[in-house]
Amino acid sequence: MTLQAPPVSRRLDYGMTAVFLLSLLALVDSLFNYFWTGNGIHGTEGALLVVVSTLLMAIAAALIANNWIGGWLRGVFEVLLFLDFLGTAAAAYLLEAWILLALVVLAFIAWLAHFVRPAPTVTTAG
Repeated sequence: MTLQAPPVSRRLDYGMTAVFLLSLLALVDSLFNYFWTGNGIHGTEGALLVVVSTLLMAIAAALIANNWIGGWLRGVFEVLLFLDFLGTAAAAYLLEAWILLALVVLAFIAWLAHFVRPAPTVTTAG
């Protein structure tokens, strides 16, 4: 007879899913800003840095939202997401990319909602 841990029902993390979707939109916007010649930031290193940071933001959000990482590594990625929000928002402000800034602020609000969600329910085998 072996003891098994009770199954944990996996609920969808709407906050982190929203972070993932908003970071994908921010990636699209930053790519647009990088390649469009009608703005003053196309082809600059700052715009390329924002492209990379939003790509890393999307990857980290996908890893957390799909529960592909856990334990201490999940905590590290959540802290790195916070730092990514700060850095990308500062860069978007300095580049005067207002749509990108709005998307990053909305992703930050969704990240905060990720922390106040209810804990997953544990079902007992009965």
